[in-house]
Amino acid sequence: MLTTPSYSLSDQVYPVILNPRNRDDQEKIVDLKNNPQIQVINQINSQVGDLIKSRHPAKTFSKEELKAEIESFFEENPKESYGNWVYYPWKYALVHLLPEEEFIRVRTLRNNYKITPQEQKELAKKKVGIVGLSVGQSIALAMALERSCGEMRLADFDHLELSNLNRLKAGVTSLGVEKIVIAAREIAEIDPYLKLTLFRDGITEENIDSFFSDQGGLDLIIDECDSLDIKILLRKTAQKYKIPLMMDTSDRGMLDIERFDLEPERPIFHGYLGDINLNTLKNLTNKQKVAIGLKMTGVDTLSPRMKASLLEVGQTISSWPQLASAVFLGGASVAHVARKLLVGEPVDSGRFFVDLDEIIKLDLPEIQEEREVVPVKNGDFLGSIPKNIIPSGYVLNKEELNGLVEFANLAPSGGNIQPWIWVFDQNGVLHLFHDKERSHSMLDYKGTGSLIAFGAALENIRLHCAKSGIEIEIIEHIQDFEEDLIASIRFIVKHNQKIKVHNGELVDGVAIRCTNRKNASKVDLTPEQIQLFHGYALAEGMPMEHISVKSDLEKLSGIIGGMDRMRLFHDQGLKDFINEVRWNDKEARESRDGIDIATLELSGAERAAMGLLKDPRTVRFFRKFLMGYGLTKISHDTIMSSSAMFLLQGKEFTPQEYLKAGKVLQRIWIKANMMEISFQPVTAAMFIFHQTLREKDHGFTEEEVSMIKKYKAEFNTLFNREKSNEELFMFRLNFGGEPSMRSYRREVEDTLITID
Repeated sequence: MLTTPSYSLSDQVYPVILNPRNRDDQEKIVDLKNNPQIQVINQINSQVGDLIKSRHPAKTFSKEELKAEIESFFEENPKESYGNWVYYPWKYALVHLLPEEEFIRVRTLRNNYKITPQEQKELAKKKVGIVGLSVGQSIALAMALERSCGEMRLADFDHLELSNLNRLKAGVTSLGVEKIVIAAREIAEIDPYLKLTLFRDGITEENIDSFFSDQGGLDLIIDECDSLDIKILLRKTAQKYKIPLMMDTSDRGMLDIERFDLEPERPIFHGYLGDINLNTLKNLTNKQKVAIGLKMTGVDTLSPRMKASLLEVGQTISSWPQLASAVFLGGASVAHVARKLLVGEPVDSGRFFVDLDEIIKLDLPEIQEEREVVPVKNGDFLGSIPKNIIPSGYVLNKEELNGLVEFANLAPSGGNIQPWIWVFDQNGVLHLFHDKERSHSMLDYKGTGSLIAFGAALENIRLHCAKSGIEIEIIEHIQDFEEDLIASIRFIVKHNQKIKVHNGELVDGVAIRCTNRKNASKVDLTPEQIQLFHGYALAEGMPMEHISVKSDLEKLSGIIGGMDRMRLFHDQGLKDFINEVRWNDKEARESRDGIDIATLELSGAERAAMGLLKDPRTVRFFRKFLMGYGLTKISHDTIMSSSAMFLLQGKEFTPQEYLKAGKVLQRIWIKANMMEISFQPVTAAMFIFHQTLREKDHGFTEEEVSMIKKYKAEFNTLFNREKSNEELFMFRLNFGGEPSMRSYRREVEDTLITID
């Protein structure tokens, strides 16, 4: 590491600043001027002219006037002893420059007032560390040009290779030269007074504390290195010294900011990596680096071309691609935000994008996501898998795969229809598809009911993999309602111990989670329990409300009972209900899906009444005369025995919001059951409200629609009064004890397709 410049004709890193008022330096200047190999550049007149104009900004000088002012200036300041002479040994060039203060003033004159003079003085006191001088070179040059700091500490051990010349500012004459030297020379030629401290061995565990703290601590660290273990080490050290960290990824202009100065306990990489062992990240292949890197950035943040490129790593290319335009854009973005941070403007942690393809909409055909059609058993279903999914870094064996799918299949689904098909491809990636043949029903409006089930299944996968020590990346594909491909799961690496993840303790409750329809005496939840359940929704930014007062429950029971009647009066609704009920244990065991009538917790009379529904003629009679109020007794008992009724809401009506709702509901459901609190969905009304109010062809008569709208208006006197949110899912919690029966699950082989 060279930290101080020393005069030597062979010094190839630092410029040599020579003071003509110093006798020793005078002799060196004379020697250099007399050396025929040295180019002498003396443009001091021009620089002094700029200095004079900067002191009189309102005056316009003619050429003659400016020349006279320059001559007058040198009468008071002898030219040969004024300023400094700077020798650049790598260029064999000697340059006459203004003194430091005047040089900085003139060089930054065009910054005013985008950077005020006061801000420029503040920035001159700042120390910035940049690690990695490929992408980091553009950041260093941009910050040097703006003079956004008074000292730069640069770290890199690598040398320039020909393949670097697609993005680094260098030429073929510099091949084999250290990247850090190339950057340092360039900065020194811009501003020889800007202090540079070079760590030519890069960052190591032995020198990182010196990098952060020697001769005054850093004010900002910028990470552009390729070594994953060093990336983690930089962040842990930034936490230790409470220093903010920034990183640009050179794809879609993604700028990553971690304000460890304000939040020293903030999880590194915003928590995306979980707990990570530095030793596991050393000596990785490029393909393994890609897998971990994707966990840091997230597949969803990548551009389509980057996704396609990463598939070729280890095949037709050796590492991930970077373009000069993206690198220079990153340099500008980091320099801009770093300057604001260093002068104390508010800059939050997070990920921010300057995506030129999104900002500049050119009239060009979009790159379509390539898919290969994969035939899947179970009738006419055909799944399509995107080709640009990065292969898994760790491939599950058969036992691990079957165990994972079995665990995922423990997720709840409307009517226990289990609407999923899992496809495990040749690259070790597991894909989740919507089996619409199974889920077609009135209560699966636009697939919203199935999406909640898929969200719960993905939550099961997340919990199971964390307990098994397997790092994963869940890539959500669905953009529009009723698409087939929901998500893909990439398996990154397997550790010898379980991984700590948010809500990871819930994994032990997945197997006991069940729907419990038993009606017991009403017992109120404690305020702490209420707050706990609301916290799961709040953590995902989803509104949730509850009611528990008897008068409110009484009102709600009338609404829900009425809406249950509406469902059974609907031709498809009645057909769905009859088809999903398993009327005896034999049917339940054989199908291993649907609702076992034993789980409905009906009395003998209620079960007999339920049997009436199997005769469509009876229901048609009820419907004709708007009768059937006896059917609402079950709903009344359900609501009135509730400890509380909850409504989970979304901020928008999108498939992504329903998928997220499924994850939240699974967490609440598992936690409640672990606390011996019963959970029962009471949500048919929500799906009917959406269908009736959003569709013209809904299958209800005008009179029935009028009643549904009446129920909806009454409902909004209890929940979502401002109608500002989307009503997604309603459920009750109570203390019902052990259920009489638990629903069966389909066998793994009936839900899993493995592609050889």
